[in-house]
Amino acid sequence: MNNLRLIIIGLLVPSILMIPYSILTFYTDFANKNPDPFQITVSFKNKSYDAVEGKKAFEQYQCMDCHAIVGNGGYFAPDLTNVYKRTAGNDALLANFMLLGVVSKGMPPMKDRGMNEEDSYRVVAFLKYANMLDTNGWPNSGSWDRDGSLDAASPEKLNPRNMWQAVTGILFFNLMIFAVIIAYEREKEAKV
Repeated sequence: MNNLRLIIIGLLVPSILMIPYSILTFYTDFANKNPDPFQITVSFKNKSYDAVEGKKAFEQYQCMDCHAIVGNGGYFAPDLTNVYKRTAGNDALLANFMLLGVVSKGMPPMKDRGMNEEDSYRVVAFLKYANMLDTNGWPNSGSWDRDGSLDAASPEKLNPRNMWQAVTGILFFNLMIFAVIIAYEREKEAKV
């Protein structure tokens, strides 16, 4: 057996064995953790608005030109992934904040751009949904406010107990390479 063949076997066999492990890890960690956007609703004046309607209003008023959701969008203003939690789930507070804005921090009153109360509650439904997304702890320390200070979200600490799958995968991969090398050496000794 030549060295090229050994290299190919040493890399190919563990890689093939890692595919089912990777699929299993993906499905046990991430499958079905995000809510159904049609089930996340906000009520205003005896009407319910779901997160899908809210996303349409969020896009209509071009909120992502300044803000981001899960890191996607503009970086002029804070990331809004967890803004619903930061306002303690107060729908009216968040809707009025959008309508009135905070001009001193660069947030224009959205009512001046055509947003009405109904649209603001639609956007709140979307922000409620964004808050419920499984973002794997991101953003961990919140987003930066325009004055340079951190907002109220505290950072999560890395817990080694939550890394068992990564450590197991690395050990499994290394054991497979080691097993191939031992098998090669035994075969080599048997021929001599």
